[in-house]
This record gives sequence, C-alpha cells and structure tokens, in this order.
Amino acid sequence: MLKLKSGIAEDIGRILKSEFALDLPQSEILNMVQDGGIEGVDVECRIAFRVAKQLRMAPQEIAQRIMAGLKSEYYTVNNANGYLNFAFTDKFYSEFVERGEGEVQKTNVKVIAEYPSVNPNKPLHIGHVRNAIIGDCVSNILEMAGHDVVRMNYIDDLGLQVAQSLLRYLEGNTGSPQKKFDHYLGEQYVEVAKLMETDADARKRVEEIMKHLEEGDAEICGKGREMCEKCVYAQGQTLQALRISHDVLVWESDIVHARLLQESLELLEKNGILVRKSEGKYKDCMVVELSTLPQFKGMEDADKVFVRANGVATYTAKDIAFQMWKFGIIGNGLEFCKANIKQVDDRQLHTSCAHGLRSERFNNAHKVINIIGVEQEYPQTVIKVVLEKAGFGKQAGNYVHIAYGHAKLKEGRFSGRKGTWIGYSADELIKESITKAYTLVSDRFKNYDEDEKKRISESVGIGAIRFSFIRLGPEKELVFDWERALNFEGDSGPYLQYSYARAHHILENEGMDEGWKGRMVFKEKEERRLIGTLAVFDEVFAKASDEIAPHRIADYSLELCSDFNSFYANCRVIGEEKDVSESRKRLVARYKETLQKCLRILGIPIIENM
Repeated sequence: MLKLKSGIAEDIGRILKSEFALDLPQSEILNMVQDGGIEGVDVECRIAFRVAKQLRMAPQEIAQRIMAGLKSEYYTVNNANGYLNFAFTDKFYSEFVERGEGEVQKTNVKVIAEYPSVNPNKPLHIGHVRNAIIGDCVSNILEMAGHDVVRMNYIDDLGLQVAQSLLRYLEGNTGSPQKKFDHYLGEQYVEVAKLMETDADARKRVEEIMKHLEEGDAEICGKGREMCEKCVYAQGQTLQALRISHDVLVWESDIVHARLLQESLELLEKNGILVRKSEGKYKDCMVVELSTLPQFKGMEDADKVFVRANGVATYTAKDIAFQMWKFGIIGNGLEFCKANIKQVDDRQLHTSCAHGLRSERFNNAHKVINIIGVEQEYPQTVIKVVLEKAGFGKQAGNYVHIAYGHAKLKEGRFSGRKGTWIGYSADELIKESITKAYTLVSDRFKNYDEDEKKRISESVGIGAIRFSFIRLGPEKELVFDWERALNFEGDSGPYLQYSYARAHHILENEGMDEGWKGRMVFKEKEERRLIGTLAVFDEVFAKASDEIAPHRIADYSLELCSDFNSFYANCRVIGEEKDVSESRKRLVARYKETLQKCLRILGIPIIENM
C-alpha cells in the first residue's frame, strides 16, 4: 500500500508540474494520499483543493486534468467534485496476496534501549512490568525495522536502598528458601527503611556502608555485588516469564570504578558547562547553570548540582556519564563477560564486570532510548540540554525519553499487606493471570488434556498481560482489568492468539495446492477489506517504527483480526470451487504471516492450536 500510494503521489506531482508548472514537495503530496473513507474508495486525494487557490481554478477542473494523466493497471480513478477517488483492481488484490512478504533491509543504525532498570533490592511491581514490556516491544519493532538493537538493563547497586538492604545482608540474613530472593530482600528493605526512621545508629551504619560502596571497599563491595546479583537474577526470572530478555546488564559500580564519571565531569568542565561555585547557596559545588535557558525559565533551583561540596557526585552526574558512554562520547573503559543465565529466546546475556573484555558492542550508539516514568521528565530534559550545551547536538537529538504513566489494578491490590510493592508484584500478577486463564481455557476447551490446558493457559495469561500493558499510549495511566484482558472475543491478547490459531487450523486441515495454476479470485467485500487491511501493514509499521510507538501495532492487530473474523464468517475456504478455495487459502496464509509479525512485535506467545 505504501508503495502504491508513493506511486500515486509521484504521478500527481509529475502531472502538476507538466500541466500547471507547479512543483510541490513529494512528501506534501503523499500526505494528501489517504485511505478511502467510503465504500468502494480504497484511496482518496484532495490535492485539487490544496492548489485551487494558488492556481485560481475550480478543484473539479484541476482534478479532471490530473485524472486524465493517471494510468495504472492497479487502480481506477474518478473525479468526485474535486476529490480523486481510487479503487483497486483485481490485479492489485491478486498480486498482493501472491507476492508475499519482503526481506528486512538491515540498517547501520545502532540503538540502545534501556529498561526496566529496577533497584536490585526488591521484586518487580506492575509499574516495572509496564516499563519492561514497553522496552521489549520498542526493541522488537526497531529490530524488525533492521536496526542493530542493544537491550540494556542498568543496575543501580550503589544507591541508598541497596545500602539499607545490605545492612541486613551483612548481618547474615541471606535469604529464605521459601521465597524468591527478590521478595525476601524486598521485605527486609521495608523493615530497615522503617528502622531508620527512629534508629540513629542504623542510619549511621547505612551511611558508612554507602561510603564503603562508593570508595570501592573490597569486602563490602563484594558482599553488595553478591546480594544484588542474587536479586537481579531473581528479577530476571520474572522478566523471562514475561518473555523479556536482555543483551547486557550494566552495573553502576562498574561505571564508577571504570572512571567514566570522572572522565565525563572533566569533559564538561573543559567545555565550560560544569563550573565550581565560589559563593551562595551552591558554594564549592560543581554546577551546570540552566536557569537562563528557556526550558527552565521561572523554575526554582533550575541550576543542577553535579558534585556536592563534600565531593560526592549526584545521581544526575552519574547518569549523564552513563549516557555519554552509550553514545561513545567518553572512553570504552567498561569490561564485560558472559552471564551464566539462559534466556527464553536463547539470547546471550552479558554483564559488566571487573575483569572481562572490553567491547564496543554495547555502546557507540546512534540513538539512545530510555524508558523511564513520566515523573523523571525533568532530569531527562537536563541530560538532553547538557549534551547540547557541551557541543553534542546530534546525540542530544537522538536521546529519546519514553515517559510512561502509572499502572494499577482495577480492583486495587491483590492483598492488604503493607508495603509499596506488596500486593502489586509482577510475580503475583503473572500467577493470577495464568490461574484465571486456566479457568477460562478449561471451560472453553474441555477436550484438551491437562498438560495442553496448562501450556495454553500460560501463553494466554502472558499474552493477556503483554497486550493490556502495550495497548495504550505510554503517556496514559493504565488500569489493568482482568475481564477485559482475558476476553477471547475482542480487544485483548487472547483474541489475537485465538484468531491466529483459527487461521492455522484452516491451513492445517487442508493445505494449499502448490501445483495450482488457476486464477486468483477475490470478489467478496470481506475478502477485499481484509486484503486492504493487510496491505497497509507496511505503512502502519513504518509509522510505528519512526515514532517508536508499538501501541500502533496493537491497534492495527485488532483491526486486522476483526476483518479476518468477518472474512471467516462470510467466506468459506474449504469446499468452494478450486480457484476460489485456493485463492482464499493464500489469503489466509498471508493473514497468518502478517499477524505473526504483529504478535512478535508485541511479544505475545503464538498458539497454533486453540
């Protein structure tokens, strides 16, 4: 469809130039070649109205002269009071179904996508699930667009929360065999956080631990890394259940010990961006002055401290160093080794480490995408502005913050226990989704054996979560609704999975006759509507990829399945006259191929028999 629309736009541009001596940009004409909005009109163009005033002619006359120069075997065109209406021919429908999908063209663009970057002292909650699913779908769509995508998970193992959890870990509380380690550690953290509110000695010990971590004390850092790795690997089990994998873990402690922070601060100071204050509120602090910039006009305390008077770097300073490393602005001092973790897609996971190999595989990116909550919009803007002020305007333009809103359950928490994440954990969400899916699957498919029911239920439960969390644009608040998420009839992951299985079942019952030499026949409106929707996939995909908006694929998938179900209800595939039956089988195969692409972008498990 995109190719056909581009051809129409090119022909219109040629005619405008030859007939009216009018040279319009190709992109402007293409923007006016739109999908048809009425029955029998596949594509429409309102270019005659756009140029009527300029040419001092009636739109009807302009359209008539343009129409006279348009000739194609793939469409017919008429002039409807100035509107150019295009209707596709049988040749278009036949060749589209017969042609099949093209090969993905690789680009030279490397993209780093960072997600979900959860503190390594607690389990993932449903907000982290939204982050991780957005990141995974963004990575999927960019990979399908031909880009080299690095899926990165950043581990902040030097923060206050880690120091608080390490207080208990150093006392010998190393975990409970009855619980996943991330859940156990999260509960320990809640207790220590409460203790610090009243216990001055506990606060002092935590501050000492933080200092030891920052200074690289071998014993404390070793125990801290041990604790955090156990937690991150437990969190990884949750991500794997959601079909989410990574290429690399990057640890904050390794960034600091590789002196990336010092290198970035020296570069910013050399470029005049970072200055030491000699008086006032920020006396002896290293500061980036932002208050004079229009983005921060009127903001109280807009100037950003990078290094405090006591010499301790702020989180923003560490973050800007990390982003500069991603772009390859500062040195490649990090070393990496393979992590001994098997992922669901057999992707090899690497981790930054103290004694490994240096690699440019994980940095030197053309584009950096960070999936971070909407509340982090200010510090993310600071990073872009600092990059630009430091002379790295291209990198600043390619620094993308995908901000997402809060996620919550429609009925509230799973339980009433205390704690910010307890009752909202991703593990509880997954377990509950699979359990509810099992009830539905058992009721719907009574003839399946127990193993098959469990297998389908797991795929349906995960598909329900993933679709629900990617369906909305990320900026909107998400309210997870079980009834809607697990609805087999529409607007859900299971609906897409069931529609795919239905198409697979048709072709499994009676495959295509590969030796058939007959004529493609598509006369029914349901056939043509389905082909039309299939034909716009490339256009939808290009827009979703350019905008980094995988939720557009979710919307498209629902429309595609709806059109297929109308075709399925009204157009018999098996048992019709040979040409009709073979044509429809090929249409079903093309549908299955396109829907499979959508499911892979969305990360929804494919079920062939359901």
